[in-house]
Amino acid sequence: MSKARAGHDPHDVVLVTAAPSGERFEVSGPRRRRTMLAVIATFVLLVAACAIAGILAWQDIRATSAVMDARQSRQAGVVAFEQLLIAETAQRGYLLTRDLAYLANYDDAKAGFAKALSDLRDGVADESPRSGMIADFAGFGAEKFAELDKTVALGKDGRFDDAIAIVRAGAGKTLMDRVRRIVNGMTADATGTVSRTVATQSQLNAQLIGAIVIALVCVTGLAILLLSDARRYFGLLETREFSARQLAETLERRVARRTRELAEANQRFEAALRASGVTVMTQDRDLVFTWISQGIFGREVPDVVGSPEAEVTPGSAIGAVTSLKRGVIESGEPARADIRAAIDGIDLWYDLTVHPLKNDHGSTVGIIAGAVDITRYKEQEARIRLLMRELTHRSKNLLTVIQAIVRQTAANSTSIDDFQTRFSARLHSLAGSHDLLVREDWRGASMRELVRSQLGHYIDRAESQITLNGEPLRIGPNAAQHIGMAIHELATNAAKYGALSTPDGTVTIFWHISPAEDGKSMCHLSWTESGGPMVQLPSRRGFGRVVIERAVARAVHGEVRIDYGPSGLRWTLEFPERLTPDS
Repeated sequence: MSKARAGHDPHDVVLVTAAPSGERFEVSGPRRRRTMLAVIATFVLLVAACAIAGILAWQDIRATSAVMDARQSRQAGVVAFEQLLIAETAQRGYLLTRDLAYLANYDDAKAGFAKALSDLRDGVADESPRSGMIADFAGFGAEKFAELDKTVALGKDGRFDDAIAIVRAGAGKTLMDRVRRIVNGMTADATGTVSRTVATQSQLNAQLIGAIVIALVCVTGLAILLLSDARRYFGLLETREFSARQLAETLERRVARRTRELAEANQRFEAALRASGVTVMTQDRDLVFTWISQGIFGREVPDVVGSPEAEVTPGSAIGAVTSLKRGVIESGEPARADIRAAIDGIDLWYDLTVHPLKNDHGSTVGIIAGAVDITRYKEQEARIRLLMRELTHRSKNLLTVIQAIVRQTAANSTSIDDFQTRFSARLHSLAGSHDLLVREDWRGASMRELVRSQLGHYIDRAESQITLNGEPLRIGPNAAQHIGMAIHELATNAAKYGALSTPDGTVTIFWHISPAEDGKSMCHLSWTESGGPMVQLPSRRGFGRVVIERAVARAVHGEVRIDYGPSGLRWTLEFPERLTPDS
């Protein structure tokens, strides 16, 4: 028979043969006896050699089985650890990019870990010293997957920050270190077993060769059987050649699968970069682009790769960009800056981060940079600054108005209580106008809503004495403030001395737009009282009268007319429609 030991070179084949039988000698007497003794001695030696070869071959089989078990255990442990690493990588990718494709890799890795762990347990006996390490490996692996499952579940619930916080806590790294130490221990144990077994096999090989040599010296007739074994040996070589071809095909399929997986990973990486808005690039020491993830500055990838910095970066940013990158190459330290690039008259802003690119010897051979388009955030900053300036301007105007209210109210108040009452009412009126303008983002206000905000406690009565009538009309913020104060003063006066001071009195508020003589439109707002006490011309000019006669007219560039008729007060305001925000 012929047998090739596993773990050795395919040509290291041990051949055990049997001596030919049926050979006849024509001898007699002492020669026959010597011949018979020689034949018997040869047969005994052959049997002994075969017995020794059989024992050695059995021991070799056991040693080979031990080597195979050790290698299988080592391979299963490595595969299980690789699956754990793949699962951790997929978890990191999902938490960083929130791409659900990573969850499929995570589930596959988790299933692969379970299968590898099962193979590892099946290949090791319970009494083996490695069984304890396998139990520890399984326990720590289960703890690691429990942590990974927890962070993935948080990510699925949208709590990515909590999940990343768990990862940064470092508990998972400690578990991975423990698992790695266990895998290293199992690998070292398996390697030691293989080394010891190989040494034993070497001794068995030497003994087996010695037995075969003795058998060959004693039995010259084994040559015929050796030829027969040679034929079987060549048949074995053909079988192994066929197995080698099958192995090569299997390896080719695995390489093709790995290539597809790598291509898919690259696609996911590029998709993640595009989705994040980050452009990653590498350049050599001469700042020639060697790779870029996507186009930049209005140029496509083929136009960028191979081009120097000066041909890619716009002139408005070339100085700052080149200085930043040269500084990183010279110092070997990373740097970061906001870069403004003007393209076709449009300012674009980039957050540029540059790191040195080093070779295996630690020498800087170029740079790797990441550029994030932050134009939108810069525009938001500009808008915020504009809003702050506008807020400051409006606050100053408001304080000026309040100061005038305080001064005029104090000048016409008879006591502190009277001042507090009048000032609070006027401040409340101003606040109502501002609330309405804030709801409309200071773009203006509806005339109807403005009037209702000033007459709310009168117009909301069960039987209202106030009638509102007018077409849809919006007025500007400044006009809204002053018209609101005027309506408040008119309402206060009517409640004290006019139509609203008696149950039978009524107030009609009417507004409309009409064309003027110069072709421009004019807004008309009127306040008409009837059914109240006899109207008398005011004897003094207080703050309310200043507001309704002069202040509101001056603020809206309009004209006020007041008729103190016996039947009731009539107040009319005309101002240009161009002051409205819709004009």
